[in-house]
Amino acid sequence: MADVLLVAPPFSYGALDEASPRSPNLGIACVAATLEKAGYSVKVLDMFATASDRQRLLNALGREKPSVVGVSIVTATFDSANKILDAVKAFDSSITTIAGGPHVTTMAEEAMKGKIDYGVIGEGDYSAVELVDFITKKKGKLEDIKGICYKGKNGLAKTKGREFIKNLDELPFPAYHLLPMDSYRPYAALDVGRKFSCMITSRGCPFRCVYCNSSQIFGHLWRCQSAERTLEEMQMLYEKYRIRHIYFQDDEFTVNTKRAEKICNLIIESRMDIIWECLTRVNSVNDNLLRKMRRAGCRSIAYGIEAGYEEGLKLVNKQITLEQAEAAIKLTKKNKIMARASFIIGFPWEGEAEVRKTINFAKKLDADITYFNTLTPYPGTQVFEEIKRKNLFAEDFDLKNYISHGTKPLIRTEKLSSEELSYWNGKAYFELYMRPGYLARKLFEMRNFNNLKRNIKAGIGLLKLARKRTSVVKKE
Repeated sequence: MADVLLVAPPFSYGALDEASPRSPNLGIACVAATLEKAGYSVKVLDMFATASDRQRLLNALGREKPSVVGVSIVTATFDSANKILDAVKAFDSSITTIAGGPHVTTMAEEAMKGKIDYGVIGEGDYSAVELVDFITKKKGKLEDIKGICYKGKNGLAKTKGREFIKNLDELPFPAYHLLPMDSYRPYAALDVGRKFSCMITSRGCPFRCVYCNSSQIFGHLWRCQSAERTLEEMQMLYEKYRIRHIYFQDDEFTVNTKRAEKICNLIIESRMDIIWECLTRVNSVNDNLLRKMRRAGCRSIAYGIEAGYEEGLKLVNKQITLEQAEAAIKLTKKNKIMARASFIIGFPWEGEAEVRKTINFAKKLDADITYFNTLTPYPGTQVFEEIKRKNLFAEDFDLKNYISHGTKPLIRTEKLSSEELSYWNGKAYFELYMRPGYLARKLFEMRNFNNLKRNIKAGIGLLKLARKRTSVVKKE
């Protein structure tokens, strides 16, 4: 039996499921660890990783008999999270429900219309503990708990915001022991058959890109674990769970190059047989750092470039240049690290000319893996407000379509319809991935049969999706 059951809602990348990762929900794992440290019995049901259905949820409720059920919600899982909350209340209306995550933080009024008793806004580690103390022990006053919302007598009530945790080393390790650690896998392109998991070693992003909602939860103040604490967590995953492949989910892993170098030095000294990947900015790497990262096991870096023309980079407040993007990709490949580049199509001002510039630059860049995403306007971002103000949402706009790579465009631009955006997204993938030289290079890089098999399935799924999108509008 558990005092608290935390649930990660099911989720799908649609046609790109085979290409996409299956990663642990570290937000839930962090809250679970803090609750355990406070003395609570906690269980986690990862419905995404284990492909769980309603019956498995009901079985968990019957087995654990929790007093509290918590759900983490991003916009893409809002619909499935509501179904979970409905099922919990139908099973036992006395169970108290709590929801947190980006969607609750940015759209509290909308989120709290469902079967949620309490919402956690922003960084939830300590708010969750104080809230469960109040629910189960009648400890303290509700209005004194920082960073929460609830249904008051006169509508939605919000308490004072909680200060961000400055010393991340004070937090316990995420509760990996509550997760299905054998159920996770990396992107198909990076799957070399090693046991996989994720880590987050920093919070907050000091940058203010108009399309990103990361800072809605963790703010613009960048805070990090020490290099020593990072290595300790890696060694725990390595020894206890036999993890040999780690994905650092930090928004900007190398924003502090001295810390990144120190982490690399510690990994090298540890002699762990481990590979890892990360995300960062094209202006946060250099040849010396990349050389050190490669020695420490880094095998892939994802760079968010987003626009293939200088004016676009300025309009999205990316604070990088095309020259920096070219230099970073070149240096990354030189150091035998897989270079991944992501672009966004469909900013409000874009027409065919701007989209074509982005596609042409992506081809010129020739990253090992290139992603084209149609703009997904997340609540709380500047671009969401601009699209709302200019009435550029698609006619059949629906929160259910908020998945990472998009089932269909959620928006149109001032110059392109949502159907035309779908066409250009598919065309971009065809032009990038159907180049004979690129295909030959990818086949040569396959490490083993399973790697080849999964990548072929992923490629077929991507090309089918691209063909479907290009058939929407008959052009060229």
